[in-house]
Amino acid sequence: MDRRTVIITVLALLLICSTSASYLVYLQQQQVIEQQGELIEQLITAGKAGSSGLHEEPALINRSSGASSANIVAVRSDTYAGVIGKVHVELKEGDGDVLVNTNPFVEPATQHSIREAVSVAANFTGADLSKSDVIISFEINGTLIGGPSAGAATTVATIAVIEGKQVKQDAAISGTIEEGGYIGQVGGVFEKAVAAEKNGIKLFLVPSGQKKLIYYEQKIEERELFGFTFTRVYYIPKEIDLGEYMEGKMDVEEVATVGEAVAYMIA
Repeated sequence: MDRRTVIITVLALLLICSTSASYLVYLQQQQVIEQQGELIEQLITAGKAGSSGLHEEPALINRSSGASSANIVAVRSDTYAGVIGKVHVELKEGDGDVLVNTNPFVEPATQHSIREAVSVAANFTGADLSKSDVIISFEINGTLIGGPSAGAATTVATIAVIEGKQVKQDAAISGTIEEGGYIGQVGGVFEKAVAAEKNGIKLFLVPSGQKKLIYYEQKIEERELFGFTFTRVYYIPKEIDLGEYMEGKMDVEEVATVGEAVAYMIA
């Protein structure tokens, strides 16, 4: 056998080996692809089954009727004294409307706060209110309901209605309700706390950061000069810890979210 024949034979053997190796790699790749395809198909099938299961068993609370109420505390615009009242929430079969009783008159800002309160309550409970009307009314010693400070109380009362529970009547809360269920700060907290305690409230909830507050105490100073009496009225800032101020008479607690308020207020 000459040299040329040997070279051709060796090259032919190498080509055969290379082709065989490539074919084996191809078979392995095809096997992997088929296994991946089967796995993907199994996952898709499982996903469809899971989705159909969720449709069959929705995690929604469906209530068509009920009523509850919560204490609200406000500050009169004429005397700046704190007053206490109630917000009543009623659930009836309807078309998903939020209806506000405007007697006493309810300012537009308060009406917006009420609608936000109902929205937060529905999200908190997972309730479907599309076939229910929520009716809100106020009972308070005054002719005008203004500002958003009753938002937190309205939210708690609405949650109680949806869950078929009641709000503790010896508790009160003052705070706005914000998107996401957060409770916002309000004014007149000291005056509201005093009114709550005088009206038999045992637990008063305030927004986070408002248990300690600055209160302006009125001072009256009289001086006589050349037979005349001069009166000077001024105010000095004082820091008050409501918890210490009301110790033994009423508990004061801070809450940051509607979930915290519900834990305190719903029986």
